Amino acid sequence: MKILFCGTQVPENIEYQIKDISAAGNRFQNNLIANLRKCGHEVTECVYIGVPVPENIRKELPGNIVLKSSGFLKSLLTYRKLVRKLLDDSDAVMCYNITYAWVFLPFWARKKKRRSIAVIADYSEAVSYGSVPGKLYAILQGFSMRHFDSIVGLSANIGKKLRKNQRFVLMEGGIDRELYDSFRYTEHVENSPITLLYSGLLSLVTGVDKLLEVMRNVKNQNIRLLISGKGGLEAQVRQAAQEDARILYMGHLPYEEYVKQLGKADILLNPRNMELPENQNNFPSKIMDYLAAGKIIISTKFAGWEKFSDYIAFYDTYEEIAEAIDRFMPEKQRETFDKNRVFAREFLWEEQVAKIVDR
Repeated sequence: MKILFCGTQVPENIEYQIKDISAAGNRFQNNLIANLRKCGHEVTECVYIGVPVPENIRKELPGNIVLKSSGFLKSLLTYRKLVRKLLDDSDAVMCYNITYAWVFLPFWARKKKRRSIAVIADYSEAVSYGSVPGKLYAILQGFSMRHFDSIVGLSANIGKKLRKNQRFVLMEGGIDRELYDSFRYTEHVENSPITLLYSGLLSLVTGVDKLLEVMRNVKNQNIRLLISGKGGLEAQVRQAAQEDARILYMGHLPYEEYVKQLGKADILLNPRNMELPENQNNFPSKIMDYLAAGKIIISTKFAGWEKFSDYIAFYDTYEEIAEAIDRFMPEKQRETFDKNRVFAREFLWEEQVAKIVDR
C-alpha cells in the first residue's frame, strides 16, 4: 500500500536541537514509519513543523518539511498544495494527531477517494483551553477526527469521541524489537543506592512538579532519582537537584544513553498528573519502554490502566507513591522482569502496525 504520512517528525539526530519538539512523539512517528516500511508499505512523508526551528539546523532538514516560520498563512497554503498533490499517488493518508495544518485532511482524502487514518496520541478537549480561539480549535479538531475513515487511539477514551460505527483501533504504543532485545536482567546491589528514573517531558502535564514533591516525602536517604528530558520545568528540576543531593538532572539524553539508564535503574516512574484534563485522552508512551526493560514500574492511574494492573504498581495519590518507593523490595525484581518482558512482546511494533492497516 502507498501511504502518505502527515506528521511533525524530524530526524532523531537533530530532534534535541529543536526545543519544543516532543522526543517521545518524534520517536513514535519515526518508529511507526520505519515499521510500516518493514511491513512492505511504501511511505511518503510530508511534514509540517509549527514550532521555532533554529536557523543553524534548517539546512539539515529534509526537503519534505514545511516550516511555519516561513509565514503562517503562506506555510499552510504550501503544505495544503503539497499534500493534495501527493494524495494523487497514494492509496491512503495517515496523520499523527490533528493539527491546524491538516485539520481538513479527511475531506481532501474523500474528494480523491483515498482512505484516511488518524493516529491520535493525545487530544485536549475545549475545557483544557483558556482562550476562545483555543476552545474553537479543539472543537474543530474533534469535528475533523469524526470524519476520518479510521482512528487509531493510544487511549481507549478516544473511542468515546467518535461517530457511531466509525472504525477504531486501540494501540497504546509500540516497542522496537532491537530495544526489546537489548535488555538483560540486572539485580540491585545490596547497600547501593536505589536508582529511580524519570525520563520525558518536564511539564505540569507529565507530573514532574509532583515527582519533586514525592521526593520530599521519601524518607529513605539511600535513594538516587535520575531525571532526564527537556521542557518548561527544567529550572525547577535544576533547583531541586541543588537542594536535594538524591536528585540528579541529566539534561536531554541521546537515545542510546536513555536506553542504558533504563537498563540500570531499579524503579521506573510515571508521575503523570491525571487531575489535568489534558491527560484524559492520551497514553504515556514511556510505559512501553518501561515494560520492555522489565523493571519495577510505579505510576499514577492513566486511562486504561486496568489492562496493565498485573505489571505496574498503580497508586491514586503521590503520598502513596512516596510510601511505595520507601517499601522497595529487591526480591521482586526477578519476578517482575520475567513477567513484564513476556507481556511486552504483545506490543512489538510489527504487531501493532498490523492492527492499523491490515484489517
